[in-house]
Amino acid sequence: MSRTYKPFTGPFAPMLTEFVAQKRALGYRYMAGYWVFRKFDSFSMNYDVVDYALTREIVEAWGQKQPNESDVYWTNRILYLQQFAAFLNGQGYSEHTAKMHKSRRSQFKAYVFTHEEMKKILEVIDTMDYSPCSPYKHLAFPLLYRMLYGCGFRISELLNLKLSDVDTENALVHVLHAKNDNERFVPMAETLNLRCKNYIATVHQDHAPDHPFFFKKDGSAYTVSGIEKHFREMLWFAGIPYRGQKNGPRVHDIRHTFICHRLNSWAREKADLMTLIPILSKYVGHTGVPSTQWYLKLTAEAFPDVMEAMEQLTGTVFPTIGGFDNEQEQ
Repeated sequence: MSRTYKPFTGPFAPMLTEFVAQKRALGYRYMAGYWVFRKFDSFSMNYDVVDYALTREIVEAWGQKQPNESDVYWTNRILYLQQFAAFLNGQGYSEHTAKMHKSRRSQFKAYVFTHEEMKKILEVIDTMDYSPCSPYKHLAFPLLYRMLYGCGFRISELLNLKLSDVDTENALVHVLHAKNDNERFVPMAETLNLRCKNYIATVHQDHAPDHPFFFKKDGSAYTVSGIEKHFREMLWFAGIPYRGQKNGPRVHDIRHTFICHRLNSWAREKADLMTLIPILSKYVGHTGVPSTQWYLKLTAEAFPDVMEAMEQLTGTVFPTIGGFDNEQEQ
């Protein structure tokens, strides 16, 4: 589906337009970069810019860490400006190189569940009882968690689904307005698609196409905070320690687990990761391959026995800083 992007309008607009076009001509979607430069475009309107000069004043102001901004996104903003500065220099315009900051992937530590832990989690969820206060919860949650683990969705993507977004005839989930306003179709395994069919036949009788796919007693969608609260309770019943807000596990770690388990399987099979990683990147909705490559290191840390296989298959692909997709955003 074609999409029209808003043009840049600030003092660097012509150069930003050319730079993004150049990236896309090389085969990159460059969505994360586009959204960062949209912010920079507005930011730069506060300065008097002559001949597209990136002055020290502009660079240092842009490099200030903002309140509630993750270390990863802060660093990535600076990285993108460094790339743009090099581009300007190549075009013959003066530039000031943005200072690099030490990066951490996130203030949160990713947790990768073992196969046994995921089995326990699903067993606990399958024993949920009917409750008149939430009459569909015992039907919705076993499916919701299987979709998280079976397809690597973000929890917000599932909670935003409408009934019409789940196409059981073709075993596809249509994700609209995901992170960075991305859109994608996610194929499901036959067994997961069958669960969706049964769920729809049971709880969605006479519902309009725009009805929330997962909904509470009053018909409204569940909230991320509500799911997180339930997830922590479920971890206790599964015998998996919750180690606090920064150390998790969190619901989002099921997405991490899906990606790492898939990479682990491919490594054991001696598959061509360089061919498969771009496909996985598209499947899970990453804005670029570097975001998915970060999981190679996470997978090797979670499964030490495949470290050698990872190194043989990937060479020096392990990134030294976090990917350009801030995965902590739900």
